[in-house]
Amino acid sequence: MRSYKQNLSLFFAISFFIALASCSGGSGGEGVGDTVYLESGVKYIYLKKGDGLKVDSGSHVTTHINLIVNQDTIWSTYAPDQQRFEFDAKRTSLISGFDEVVMYAREGDRLLAVIPPELGYGEEGSGVVPPNAILHFDLDFLKVEEPKIFISDVINEKLESGSIEDALAEYDRLKADTANYNVAISEWYAVHRKLMEDGKFETAIQLWEHRLKESFEGGGYYFMAQAYDSLGNVQQAIATLETAKANAPDTNAIAFIYQYAEALKSR
Repeated sequence: MRSYKQNLSLFFAISFFIALASCSGGSGGEGVGDTVYLESGVKYIYLKKGDGLKVDSGSHVTTHINLIVNQDTIWSTYAPDQQRFEFDAKRTSLISGFDEVVMYAREGDRLLAVIPPELGYGEEGSGVVPPNAILHFDLDFLKVEEPKIFISDVINEKLESGSIEDALAEYDRLKADTANYNVAISEWYAVHRKLMEDGKFETAIQLWEHRLKESFEGGGYYFMAQAYDSLGNVQQAIATLETAKANAPDTNAIAFIYQYAEALKSR
């Protein structure tokens, strides 16, 4: 939880930014305190300027982030017990206004961005974000990494031309080369998503059986159970989730596993 002093400082920063952003005029400069207007309707202001690597398409980016709606912080990773927010620029599925504004940042920057509804969650909203909400993002760019080759692209290409065994063998050959290949767990999620879209549920199960030999991954067990469920094998899906529950190093982090297991058992 943010302290009262932190919230008050953020409130005044946001208020100041809204006042600046509502002024007429063209693009500002690129210094601290200058408001920048993009043709799309996105506006942003630098609170801090860094001198690190600039975000490029495919860069892996680590940030702290506040999402503010109507001057209320509805999501934050700044609290000490919260994880950082990581994404791959122009690749991770995010709202279009966010995708656009991050491309103007570099490591060490902190900026406030205003994203209009049509480039955010639109007329329907999403979760705690109400319909037609103007989004204010407070973004601190902690780390920006050079773009790498995405291992999901390699695996998917092998799956198109060969077998799952060929694809996994290629992964095993390349996985140690983390200087050139992005082998994060999110890459496995991307492969799984495509397999499920293509109806290749058995192949998805083989994918996770291989990955879960390396380390525990709650999401992996969840998605493998999802594939069993899609095949109509509910009992095996439940057994997969029970295995996850038995092997989880931190049961508090896998509430979604328990929820899915209970949902399957109640059918």
